Amino acid sequence: MDNILNSTVEMSQAELILQLAKTNVEQEKRLKTTELRLSALEEEIKKLSSKCIGNYGCSTMSSYIQRYKLPIYVSDISKLSNDAARLCRKRGYPVNKVNIERFGAINVYPDFILHELLDDYIRTTQRLNGSIIR
Repeated sequence: MDNILNSTVEMSQAELILQLAKTNVEQEKRLKTTELRLSALEEEIKKLSSKCIGNYGCSTMSSYIQRYKLPIYVSDISKLSNDAARLCRKRGYPVNKVNIERFGAINVYPDFILHELLDDYIRTTQRLNGSIIR
């Protein structure tokens, strides 16, 4: 520390200004580099967030079924939940969890995954029930 103070005392005003300017330029370069890294990280976070959250809603299997009043057998909900989780993992979407006091940790799926899965389920069960009734 004393060495730095002694060297600044020995400098002329022009040398001191030059030294301060060099230090300032160096700090500006570091700041610019840090800002570029920060903006790259922010973009990566946006990409990951959009993949996690996206422009779609998320629901539990039961809440989605109740919201749209779908004719789903209660005994099939567990299997459908497993299918939804498998489909999410296959397509790279995270299966998040929500803590519900009554049931504990419940999986939450993107609504478009549930729509696709349950639409196929309803068509299949209607076809099967239609062929049995006739």
